[in-house]
Amino acid sequence: MISFYKRIFLLAIVFFVVSVGESQQKKNIRQENKAFFKALNYAESDDYDKAIIAFKDIVNNSPTFVEAYLQLGLCYLNTNTGADSAITVLQNGMSQLSADEQSQTLGQDFFMALGKAYQVSLQPDSALMVYEELMLRVPHDDEAFRAEIEQEMHNCENAKVFLANPIQLTITNLGKEVNSRFDDHSPLINVYDDMLLFTSRRKEGKLPVLVDGQYPEKVYYTVRDGSEWESADLLDVFFKNQEHESGLSLSADGNSLFIYRSDSEGKSIYVSYRENDEWTNPVKLPSPINTRANETHASISSDRSTLFFTSDREGGYGGIDIYMCKKDAYGRWGAARNLGPSVNTPFDEETSMIHPDGRTLYFASEGHNSMGRMDVFYTQMNPDSTWSLPVNLGYPINTPDDDFFFLPTLDKSHAYYASARFNDNFGGSDIYRVEFDSAFEGELAVIEGQVDRSNLNKGSVRIMVTRMTDKRLVGDYRPDKNSGKYTLFLETGHEYAIEEMVNEEKLDEALLAVEKEMAYQSRDNVLTFEEIKMTPPLKQVIVHRTLAEQNEIAVAAIEEEIKTIEREPFYTIQVLALKRRPLFASLYLRGLDVDDIQVIKCKDGFTRYIYGAYIGYQGAKRRRTQIMKLGKFEDSFVRLLTEVEELRSE
Repeated sequence: MISFYKRIFLLAIVFFVVSVGESQQKKNIRQENKAFFKALNYAESDDYDKAIIAFKDIVNNSPTFVEAYLQLGLCYLNTNTGADSAITVLQNGMSQLSADEQSQTLGQDFFMALGKAYQVSLQPDSALMVYEELMLRVPHDDEAFRAEIEQEMHNCENAKVFLANPIQLTITNLGKEVNSRFDDHSPLINVYDDMLLFTSRRKEGKLPVLVDGQYPEKVYYTVRDGSEWESADLLDVFFKNQEHESGLSLSADGNSLFIYRSDSEGKSIYVSYRENDEWTNPVKLPSPINTRANETHASISSDRSTLFFTSDREGGYGGIDIYMCKKDAYGRWGAARNLGPSVNTPFDEETSMIHPDGRTLYFASEGHNSMGRMDVFYTQMNPDSTWSLPVNLGYPINTPDDDFFFLPTLDKSHAYYASARFNDNFGGSDIYRVEFDSAFEGELAVIEGQVDRSNLNKGSVRIMVTRMTDKRLVGDYRPDKNSGKYTLFLETGHEYAIEEMVNEEKLDEALLAVEKEMAYQSRDNVLTFEEIKMTPPLKQVIVHRTLAEQNEIAVAAIEEEIKTIEREPFYTIQVLALKRRPLFASLYLRGLDVDDIQVIKCKDGFTRYIYGAYIGYQGAKRRRTQIMKLGKFEDSFVRLLTEVEELRSE
């Protein structure tokens, strides 16, 4: 989709070539004509700083050169702080047009540019007045242009609502250790909020300077030591290519980096993996993700099973749409599925970022209730896999200018994004941290685990997570193919059934209750699966009695216990013994009183699950007979409790 600004530049070239061709029969090309073409070339190359200087020279030397005023105004609009200057320049140019000329093509373009300048300068009422005047000058049969004007008027109405209800937040520049005088954008943060990757167009080594005065996009990284970010460094693996290479997204565990490259088939998505603290050479994602169309952005779910990406392939709703692909049981990508009309519009949707909660998708769009150009929205997946109506994040995150690549952190209380709209920027766009005054609802716990590495050779290993409250599958986690490690991101306050699968075969299963106290706050709050007690210790019963009564009961209990121990030993029921790490056992133990289950790690490498402590063999045997009625404890047996205690590891 060609932007209004590019369209006007192209029309300017066509219009000017025709007028010059007619005038060549009468006189030589004037010097300002050469200057005009030179300035247009700067603008077409996105070097707006040089274009502005060139167009200003033209209007200063030839004040009646009306077309130069229009192009100068458009160049100001393509800079980050030039909207006010654009208004002045465009008004000066329009004042030289007659009433009839204002209704012709050049006049209509002036009106459109002036309306957009008022929008960007946060004056929607003034913009509406300009657009209403423009509608009177556009023929009714020019349906496409009238639809574009109506859309901008709709954006102005949206802007009035958002400007009247700003979001309360604090925005902080990340400082000179991260930002430069060139464009710095596309921040990517790991879930621990201590490693930042971003894309920059700064000068580095032998990178060539491009026609717009900046250098090719490359990926940089920095880590945080306490509250301060260290000086950013280039990721050398991306330095081999002299073309643009932009970071798109980082997997939740920080070990998969998706990047954008232009190749022989167009714009494509690549991925680099972090192995032994080094990033591998990027590899191109296969079909049906990459095609001969343009694929411009990608983000993978925290369980590594679903990729959200953008493409302008045929069959969409218009422009660039958001699609998703899921892996099957064998780790192969399935068919690409368009997210549908609730998310995609006839306009462009970009920078889709899936949150670690697995159901909240952030993206930028020119459609929906945008304030103008690109705005940041979020939508959430419904239980039936449809998507909710997108929500505009509001002002000042969004403005009538382009706003995109918004990256929320794990708890959604703050985010990172790039902007050039603030006075403390170092030049171009800078990366900022956004602190919200009130956090979003919903807390996540971060739980790290590791499967038996011997299972990695058997096929595609999966950790299937089902929320028991609604029996909904909320995660299809794919452990790292080399280490077997995985990271779960689970909403607190629920119980989950967890299954370890290889291809379509279930190896083990467990129940996991994620309490609110387990919510992630810092790296110290990251839990490992082994640390999570699937069965609590024996329950301590507290009864309120007088001190004298407690003493009498305690003495009697001790005397009886001594007599019992002297008379007959204690027995227990061993219900399960696992040689490998006891990751998935609690579902097997369902039906037993969890307060009577003990998990004992033993010297011989086994982990034994014993049930109860019974005075005498016959008491333990009767209890075993009862639990065997559950139909799954035929292999259980009675043994002395002291035997198990002797096996306990130190």
